[in-house]
Amino acid sequence: MLDGDGWSLGSNTKGSVRVDRPLTDEERKRIPLAMERMRDFAGHTLIGPLIDALNALTETLDEIPSVTPTDFERGEFRSRLNGRLSAALTAFTGLRATIETTASSLSFPMGSTAPANFDTLYKKHHAFRLVWMLRNVEQHYRSATSAITVSKDRDPDTGENRTRPMVDVPALCERYIKEAEPPYRKAWEQFRDLWAGQPAQVDLRWAFHDAFNACHTIVAMYMREAEPVILDDVRYISRLIGEVEPIGSACVLRVEEDDDESLIHINMSPLSPVTVGEALATLDAARRILGQLPIDLGQAQD
Repeated sequence: MLDGDGWSLGSNTKGSVRVDRPLTDEERKRIPLAMERMRDFAGHTLIGPLIDALNALTETLDEIPSVTPTDFERGEFRSRLNGRLSAALTAFTGLRATIETTASSLSFPMGSTAPANFDTLYKKHHAFRLVWMLRNVEQHYRSATSAITVSKDRDPDTGENRTRPMVDVPALCERYIKEAEPPYRKAWEQFRDLWAGQPAQVDLRWAFHDAFNACHTIVAMYMREAEPVILDDVRYISRLIGEVEPIGSACVLRVEEDDDESLIHINMSPLSPVTVGEALATLDAARRILGQLPIDLGQAQD
């Protein structure tokens, strides 16, 4: 809600402010909600932190072939690896929490599938569950880097030397089945059973890559569920933007004078076409991920 009276639709062009018309009570309530939803819905807002954290972690993991065993265990490299691995693990849990929270704030007729989809990942997706359990290690026991060993061998396909950050999953499970308090032991036993039949040693980079792809799909599914709500916001804000000349200058504003009328204060919030464009780009990206056609706004009118 734009609190207080006196809010108007107007323009801000190179510092020149113009008031066009007063806002209705309904507009004062709806405009900030629509703008906030579109900003929160942008792809870079939702999944960008995870992408950034994984890029930083990958950069550090790529240094491992040139790092000595001593440096891997302690010192500046180890400190950087600890921090970036922790940040990546946190970004996964943060993404899930963000999606589930925002999904609960939107009015889906049948409810969002996002919480159930993430729960399925946790119970059945090997890589996502490994990432989640490493986060558990990080939170309750010790740095998750304690689970990493360095493997040096030859690529069976190319014969080239390779150095890989590996996790022995059965050994990890057995360790924490023993260390965990009884209420948390079951989760480790479930993870051990889920992993049955999988290779014992896995490349940590594979786990993060596979877990990210699974999350990306769930986020895309959530975006498709939210599409009618976000498109409604897009159309609504776009109509307001279209009322104001020049295009791109629209804002909502309120002008207030001091008691002695010697100064004026202008409260202003832009109706940014960039925010609208990013919301549409996010919807189209979700459709591409799911193998669907792009949005046809000509057929998606009110």
